[in-house]
Amino acid sequence: MSTIPVRITEQERAEREARIERALASVRLEGLEPTDDGKAIFSRYIEGELTIDEMDDEIRALHAREFGSVHISGD
Repeated sequence: MSTIPVRITEQERAEREARIERALASVRLEGLEPTDDGKAIFSRYIEGELTIDEMDDEIRALHAREFGSVHISGD
């Protein structure tokens, strides 16, 4: 997890927000909705508190806590 906050530009913040909105639209088309904990992780990414890799790690850890660990080929 990131220990040093990174300041991002408003443009980067907007790009991150758009990236998350596109991802959420995609999963919602599948009939899924992220949990509040998941949304909180996405917000931390948007605000620059997490890199995309750190966000991915946190989402995977959250999923493992909620549903147990799942192996995905290529991991």
